[in-house]
Amino acid sequence: MASLGPSARCIVLSVVALLLSQQALAVENEGEKKLTEKPGLFKSITNPPCSYCIVQHRKGLIKKADRVVAWLRSSHDGGAIPLRHMLAAPRVINDTYGIFFYDPDGGYVSAFERSPGYKHTYEFHGWRGGVMVVKANDGSLVSALTGEIFKGPRKGQRLKRIPNMVTDWQHWLSLHPKSVAYQLFDGKKYPLAPLPTEQSQDASESMGKIDARLKPFINVIGVESGGKSKAFPLDVEEQPSVFTDTVDGQPIVVFWYGPTKTAVAFSSVLDGQTLTFSLNEKGPETAPFTDQETGTSWTLAGRAVDGKLLGKELKWVNSIQCHWYAWSSEYPATQLHQEAK
Repeated sequence: MASLGPSARCIVLSVVALLLSQQALAVENEGEKKLTEKPGLFKSITNPPCSYCIVQHRKGLIKKADRVVAWLRSSHDGGAIPLRHMLAAPRVINDTYGIFFYDPDGGYVSAFERSPGYKHTYEFHGWRGGVMVVKANDGSLVSALTGEIFKGPRKGQRLKRIPNMVTDWQHWLSLHPKSVAYQLFDGKKYPLAPLPTEQSQDASESMGKIDARLKPFINVIGVESGGKSKAFPLDVEEQPSVFTDTVDGQPIVVFWYGPTKTAVAFSSVLDGQTLTFSLNEKGPETAPFTDQETGTSWTLAGRAVDGKLLGKELKWVNSIQCHWYAWSSEYPATQLHQEAK
């Protein structure tokens, strides 16, 4: 380049700078997730009238094996939403108890706190990286899995999860018969829809490169703590199981209940004491777990129903049960739980 004149050198330097800029843009775009927008495809429900689980159960509209999303730590002993009756058609519920997003493609239901004063409501918007996206009434775009606002006036903020799990109606009813539910009336007020069994074409087309550490559609429970994340691959066996680990130094226990294919994550620390959990083979079906330190029996919802810690509740940790591809898409740096050998 030393033999070139000043004008020629400027041209060469400009071309090099342009190529480097294009290369950097290509790398940046390569890391972006494809956003497929389908606003209006589903219509959300806002503030449906409330009732009680036992009252709605008497109507015979909800089957014993119907999947429900249940919130665990609130007044009225928690509550449950049957997916077929309330979430499969609208995909989004905006309510006083929380904001609920149902993403059958990603294999999850997420639950978040409502905004103060009901300032923000949400509608289905599309998919990004195979994961459902919702849009707030202020234009913000949100990952339905993480609650992260990735575009719009509140970009960088996150919705706050509320303790929840996905289980069967009958099992939840046996644990919390006095909990709340939504009023189903005669079963015709809200559109009833079957739960999808295959991934939609739009979600599939928006998927990027999938983390090959696990098969894409294997179920996991992903746990967050202190900015770190870890995925627990879930056993498909019918028997209950207990998984223990740490996430960012926090002791974690995952209760897995095979009959309802439900996983829930809690902190193993209660009142300053670290508990060691195992299966409670002699306990009732509704309390299949026990801790070695006190012999207390625990339900799938993390409540002590017998023993020295009767009445205590384990602290639910930020987590969600979903397909591996969805979790790893939103948490690419996630670790994997490894069973001790």
